[in-house]
Amino acid sequence: MDFLTPVLGTLTGIEAAHWKDILIFTAKVILFCVPFVAVGFLLERDMIRLPAVSKILKIGILTTFAAPVFLYGLLNLMAPGLPDSFWESYPLLESMWIMEGRWPPIILMGIVVLFVVLYCVEIVEGDLTK
Repeated sequence: MDFLTPVLGTLTGIEAAHWKDILIFTAKVILFCVPFVAVGFLLERDMIRLPAVSKILKIGILTTFAAPVFLYGLLNLMAPGLPDSFWESYPLLESMWIMEGRWPPIILMGIVVLFVVLYCVEIVEGDLTK
């Protein structure tokens, strides 16, 4: 098992010290994706026959889980311009600033907004069926 890290490093070009960062990033991605999967399995029904209250409940749950991902993108978009006093006040948020550049956070927020809009349209129109 001691030879696994050098072999992986040789094959991927990633140094052993970076594997921890990769695993932490992967855990963050999984934590953001798991709620969407769980809600999909728990709440999927035939959308044509659902009453309006259930449709509103689905939209509310969707926005509850989509809002943190959108806010995460917003934090990464605004992070370069935030003063040092902000990072001193909220040191936990500094570890969540992982996106460099302007476009990755904008793309993430755009995907979230597009997902929410399309899903809400399907729920309201009743096109989402099993």
